[in-house]
Amino acid sequence: MIVIKGGTIWTGAETIENAVVSIEGSKIVAVGQDLEVPSESEVIDACGKFITPGLIDSHSHIGLIPEGLDWEYSDVNDFYGPITPQMRAIDALDTRDPAFFDALNGGVTTVYTGPGSANVIGGIGLVMKTTGRIMKEEAALKVALGPKRSREWKSREPYPSTRMGTVALLRQVLEETKLWMEDPLKVDQNKKQICEIVARAIRRELPVKIHLSYSPDEIQAAIRLIGEYNLDASIEHVFGGHLLADQISKSGVPVVYGPLMFSRLYPGFRYMSDETPVVLAKHGVLVALMTDHPVIPQKHLRLLAFVAVRNGASYEEALKMITVNPAKILKIDNAVGTIEPGKDADIVIWSNHPLKPGSYPVYVIVDGKVVLKNS
Repeated sequence: MIVIKGGTIWTGAETIENAVVSIEGSKIVAVGQDLEVPSESEVIDACGKFITPGLIDSHSHIGLIPEGLDWEYSDVNDFYGPITPQMRAIDALDTRDPAFFDALNGGVTTVYTGPGSANVIGGIGLVMKTTGRIMKEEAALKVALGPKRSREWKSREPYPSTRMGTVALLRQVLEETKLWMEDPLKVDQNKKQICEIVARAIRRELPVKIHLSYSPDEIQAAIRLIGEYNLDASIEHVFGGHLLADQISKSGVPVVYGPLMFSRLYPGFRYMSDETPVVLAKHGVLVALMTDHPVIPQKHLRLLAFVAVRNGASYEEALKMITVNPAKILKIDNAVGTIEPGKDADIVIWSNHPLKPGSYPVYVIVDGKVVLKNS
């Protein structure tokens, strides 16, 4: 048993001073004040420190675009064709990527990682601990709106070159899958594997992450598709979302925003704003932040929450965007995202509040094991 004693703990729901957290095996067994400390326990003195759940990034490509290797080792996009739901991130994951250790040193203990946005349907992403343990091999189906660059010279099929073409192709696949669900013999048998996977999304068995590129009209298109096919989906990036905050709020669709601190690389990114996640949260939208690693290094996830504070979020609201909210969006909130009995013992002990300059992880605990200690 490990007991964390003293310090200020933010559980994800409340702040407790002079707190005690008891860990047995891989789980949290007790949280509170003045708890009994068994004599055989390993006690970690957290006096003067700040304790939070492990941070969670709900959109990255860590392990699929390995650091320190040439571009040809990237497995994030496959140009076999514009519709590739059968691709799985688990089959290309490089757990030796040094970015995983860096992530732990930034307090990040859980991540979603998956295919990129080159294809209309890119494949299935996974959720894992940054120590390497896979939580969900098949966590979400990646869909990407926006125009696609011409790749006919590599692909069996042409790619759509406009935003409306991408939506039309996606709708065509969804309609073919619905037809296949009614009668498999009505659809080309070469598309059986595609239909089997997309059918899981239509039946809400497999969540969908819908990537948006740079135009607010894509937000509206995504909301229409989600409503039309009753998908269990989140919308990702959402640049310009502050312009449609009411509509997003009414839809009830959660948002994974970002990355923050990303420059307007070309005129298409003119709708980017670090205020957007704060505006959406104030409209009642469930918002999580992303690094989109390696766009922003995984280890800097907490800095994005700091930027949210700079733009009007409270400290608690910003912390929820990298703990509680991503856990809900990824549907792993039964295991992580808060510090409470029965959940995985993923805990970070910080030198100070994690959203204040100079703070750093003193201890990082994942699944009940101390995996990093800084003096």
